[in-house]
Amino acid sequence: MRILVTGGSGFIGTNYIEFLVKDGQAEFINLDHKPPLNPEHKSFWQNCDLLDAHRLKKIIRDFSPTHVVHLAAKTGVDEKRLSAFAANIEGVENLLSAFKEVLSLERVIFTSSLLVCKMGYVPKHDTDYQPSTAYGFSKVKGEQIVRAQKDLPYAWTIIRPISVWGPWFNEPYKNFFKAIAQGWYFHIGSGHYKRSLGYVENIVYEIHQLLLAPMEKIDKKIFYIADEPPVDLHEFVNEVREGLGARKIRHVPLWIAKSSAKIGDFLKLLGWQGVPLTSFRLNNILTEYVFDLQPIMEIAAPLPYDLKTGIKRTIQWMREKKEL
Repeated sequence: MRILVTGGSGFIGTNYIEFLVKDGQAEFINLDHKPPLNPEHKSFWQNCDLLDAHRLKKIIRDFSPTHVVHLAAKTGVDEKRLSAFAANIEGVENLLSAFKEVLSLERVIFTSSLLVCKMGYVPKHDTDYQPSTAYGFSKVKGEQIVRAQKDLPYAWTIIRPISVWGPWFNEPYKNFFKAIAQGWYFHIGSGHYKRSLGYVENIVYEIHQLLLAPMEKIDKKIFYIADEPPVDLHEFVNEVREGLGARKIRHVPLWIAKSSAKIGDFLKLLGWQGVPLTSFRLNNILTEYVFDLQPIMEIAAPLPYDLKTGIKRTIQWMREKKEL
């Protein structure tokens, strides 16, 4: 296998590159416009922006991948302009154009997003789109561009990762772990909210299994990828607290949380980007979302890490990186 990873310098990408390094079974490169988060991955990096169609084609043609894992994306739920997300639309078009010149290509995984639908809405079918942000709409457009392709000589799959956390993460989950460690995280209301979550080393394992699965099981299909079973947020928080050795988690009445979120909204408008709680964040906490993961579990189960082990490995990484 010759694997082209786009966005291998990002959160999930860094973990996937590390997976490939340890696996040792494939030749691979990381195509990204930013240098790797992990300096040890620098030798695999090819500096390229998805919007630079000429350079993109040259790198892909020269490498001649058999498999592609497209993780690169412009993210940001606060950005209102669709034009800011050109990498998610024009970037996909540029990739598809470049792939036409690669006869070796067998499979491509395109990474989309949970936010092709508004938070809390579980779509009834693959093209039941209800985005509520410009980012989510850009991911809808990306999916539609892929789906519109006819008679492609390679198999394609679209994945929608769910609430991914773990080593090399950033907001919001890194701040979530820090808040618990520093003693200023509070359960809101009962704290018992069910949701699908994905520990990142399980996520990259699932991605790789999609590359290895029989073609008829993955071609032209969409997979939500996360851990199974879903997690009770109250239990998740307490597992993190125990791993950190932090103080007991206290509860805050819902009305106080809503008032604090409104204050957070105002502070964000004034320019404070690290506000602990906003209305958007509060809505994410309170919204339960559980997705059907049976399709990916049929391909990737059993996953390599359980919840406790994932938390332990994440805390260990944060301490090594002096994030705690």
